[in-house]
This record gives sequence, C-alpha cells and structure tokens, in this order.
Amino acid sequence: MYDATLVAAPKTAGEPPGNTSGAPHSDGMTETARPTIAIVGSGPSGCYAGQFLAKRWPGAEITIFESLPVPYGLIRYGVAADHQGAKGVVRQFDRMFTTGGVRFVGNVSVGRDIDFHQLAAGFDIVVLATGLPEDRSLDIPQEPGSRVIGAGALLRTLNGFPARCLPCDETGTHAPLGQRVGVVGMGNVAVDVVRLLSKGADGFIGSDINDDILGQLRPTAPLTIDVVGRSAAAEAKCDAAMLREVVLLDNVDIEVTGLTDSDQGPIAELMRPYASQADLAADVNTLSAPQRTRVRLHFGVTPEVIECGDGHTLLRARRGHGERMEFAVDSLITAVGFTCGRTDDRSCPSPAWSGPHVYRVGWLRRGPKGTIPENRKDAQQVVDAIVSDVASGRIALGRPGFDAVAQRIDGQAVNFAGWQRIEMHERQSAHPDRCRRKIVDIDTMLTIATSVEKSITTT
Repeated sequence: MYDATLVAAPKTAGEPPGNTSGAPHSDGMTETARPTIAIVGSGPSGCYAGQFLAKRWPGAEITIFESLPVPYGLIRYGVAADHQGAKGVVRQFDRMFTTGGVRFVGNVSVGRDIDFHQLAAGFDIVVLATGLPEDRSLDIPQEPGSRVIGAGALLRTLNGFPARCLPCDETGTHAPLGQRVGVVGMGNVAVDVVRLLSKGADGFIGSDINDDILGQLRPTAPLTIDVVGRSAAAEAKCDAAMLREVVLLDNVDIEVTGLTDSDQGPIAELMRPYASQADLAADVNTLSAPQRTRVRLHFGVTPEVIECGDGHTLLRARRGHGERMEFAVDSLITAVGFTCGRTDDRSCPSPAWSGPHVYRVGWLRRGPKGTIPENRKDAQQVVDAIVSDVASGRIALGRPGFDAVAQRIDGQAVNFAGWQRIEMHERQSAHPDRCRRKIVDIDTMLTIATSVEKSITTT
C-alpha cells in the first residue's frame, strides 16, 4: 500500500546543481551520502522534527512511523475536540507528507511489528517521538471501588480514540460521570476537562467531539465540578486565556476558594471577582439550578486520600497545614501529568532504545510540559543537534533506510494516501454541525484506507 516513489522532493528545473564532486558539504553530507532517517511517532514533535530535517536536508530519506493507521497523535486525540484552531497545525504537516518528501508509514508499531534494534540498524538516524501516552496516577492512597479516571484517557475517549481508554459494560457503553464531578489538577488539561463537561450543546458546533460517547458520559452537564489544585492561584499552571473560556460560558457559575490578597498574576486577577468563603458542605441544589453548572476552584489544596462509600467517591484533602476538606463526587478525574506506557507495552521506548544515532524529542525527552509551540522549539533544538553530529562526523551515513524494513511490513502499512481516504470519509459522514465524524474502529479504518490499493509497494 505504500508508494515507494514518495521519497525526497526532486530538484526543480533550473535549480543550481550544487556540489557534484563528492566533497562534503558544511552539514557533513556528500551528494552520494544522504541521511536515512526514521522518526517514530507522528504527533507534533515527530512531525516538526521531520519538517525541520526535510528543510535542512532536502535530499534526505525521511520516514515517519505511526502505530495507528492515522497520523498526528496528540493533535488528533489529545487536543480538546472543541479547539479546532489548535488542531489546524496539521495543514502544514499535510503539505510535508504530500509535497515535502517525507514518507508516512501508518499502522506499523515499532517494538511490535518492527523490532527497535532492527530499525536502528537500518537507518542512519532514529528520532523517538512517541510522547507520554498514559495518565500519571495520583500518588495518594486510593480505596478499591472508587471511581477515578485519568484526564488524558477521558479526552482521548471524547476525541474518538480507536481503543478502549475507559471502563465500559459488556455492551461497550460507558457509565455517566454523574452530577457531581471532581477534578484534581489546575493545568490546561484540567481546564479542558472542565470546559468540555460544562459547556452547552451549542459549544460543540464545528468540533469533532464523539457525540455518542459524550452522550453516554455526560447525558446532562454536571451540577457541580470541584477543581482541586495544590498550587496557589499565583502559581497555577493553566493559561489564563483557557480559564477565561470557562468563566465566559453562559451556563456556568464560578466560585473560588483559597485566593488570598497577596496572590498576583493573571490567574489571580481573573479569579478575584469570584472569591468566596462559601460553605462547601452546603446542599448543591441550593447553589445551582439544574440547568447550570457550578464550577468551584480550590487553590492551595493537597489531596490526601481517596475513599468510597454511600455510592460516592470521597476525596479527603487539606489546605495548608490546617483546614481539612472533603469532596463527595460521583467521579474523580485526575489531571496531574503523563507518563510512559505500561511496562509490558513493547511499543513504549525503554532505556534499551538508545544508541549514538538515536535521539528523543518532545515530551519523551523533557517530560510532560509545554504546548505544541514549545514542542516545535524542542524539535528545532534536537534537529540542530543531529545536524551538528553529522557535520562533526560523529554519525556515519550509509545505512539503507526504508528498504531495510519494507519487506517486513509489506501489506500492512498505510501510506498518506490511505490516510487521506480515511479523512475524506470522516468529513463526508459528519453531521452538519461537526467538522468530521471520526472512525473509532481500526478495522474500518484499514478497509477504507486500502479501498484502492491492497498491498504495500516496495519496488
């Protein structure tokens, strides 16, 4: 199914011939030795790395491997479904794959379908850009039976991720999150969760939210969402612009505790009009009408233990060294960071995935922090290091590249044209109020992707 003609972009007519003597360029290459590069992961960090490498070395053979049949990772499944502006960055990556000489190889998992060491032996340069796919657990005691959900898993589910991220019953149906929801964390992911759970139906116009899943998890908006953060308002990790989106929702009432007169900064100033000393134990029905959601943000609160009882999940916490607090919720969503996949996941990079020509980029390199623009900067820094290493002779060129693994994935890989067929199907089948209807079944993806070509071409 792969089109082997999609390699480096050829020089156009009239372009200067460059160095034809075989002498090395300033980047350490010669006309007869161009790098073969494998990038593992097609999220923003991997795509930015491919883009920068293709710009620096127009003749390089660059292959981006992706375990799913579809590209773009975090952008497609991690960025909130109602933030289509942030997802728009994929348009420049579309151009990279269609005209920029970068090869997309989807439905191929390095570690399962291709052994990492085989990949590393076949390519001059390997860039690992797999990100951190799993939610980090809250490091406090948790009683069995309590309902605790990772924010990343929730966002991926609402984004139509084609694998089960949240528990469901034997029919595949998810239980509702309930009318009282707790969120632990005050970063942008936590704010995404609050916004998606509280906004009205009109707020999803133009999005690609999975409406079936949204209806199961949130048949109606919660009455209350308690957001608990360890940091003071002045040190909150979320962007003020994102929190302002929640404040401006016309069906939401905001309440803030833990804000002090000494707190400064954009978050503190945004929250100051909503500061109160409300009784947290008050009956929720006296605080909100059923049609509205009360979002209560609690700064400077440290979770201590999660218990369950009377049909609720109970979060016990403390503010500072004194005030004890309790939050009885139907579901508790944790947004406290991300980590690598399970230890038994062979596609998760291990310390053994290393070598003098192996590089890491994005969250896999520097931890789960930073937005897409910050990952772009990181990718540029890594590419600069790669180019410097080649120029210095630290990395020798001459490995065969894609030809070394093509036969192993023959008939399995999805190329970029296959992805385009999937995307067209998703857009054509979308509701008029949605930009796409994501396919959530991998077999269906593969059927659509291979509707024209049935096998990978390696000759």
